Amino acid sequence: MKTKDLVLEMITKYPALRDSDNKLTANIWNKELKVKGLDINTMTASDLLKLVANDKLSSPVSIKRHRAKFQEVNESLRGAKYRQRQVNAQDKWKAQLKEKGVYNKINDNFVQSDITIN
Repeated sequence: MKTKDLVLEMITKYPALRDSDNKLTANIWNKELKVKGLDINTMTASDLLKLVANDKLSSPVSIKRHRAKFQEVNESLRGAKYRQRQVNAQDKWKAQLKEKGVYNKINDNFVQSDITIN
């Protein structure tokens, strides 16, 4: 099964995994290991690290990207912390723009009375 499909399956079936990439990654890896016939209770840390190093398990970065994309396009897959992550990211972005002196220039280009919402 592809990483994308595993991520969708996991965040659909287990809502608790929607807010933690570490827990989501651990559960996906556990499923992948079972499919390979490996038992996490008998594996060594070295065995696991070799699988990760040799790209035999899904990349944590890919898992995170798929989770984020699914949550971006499908509100029902968003976790309880989704909105807060978005606000934090936006605040960080605004702060960076302010540090560079760009934020006010961008906002000065808009006059509130000129903005209409249909």
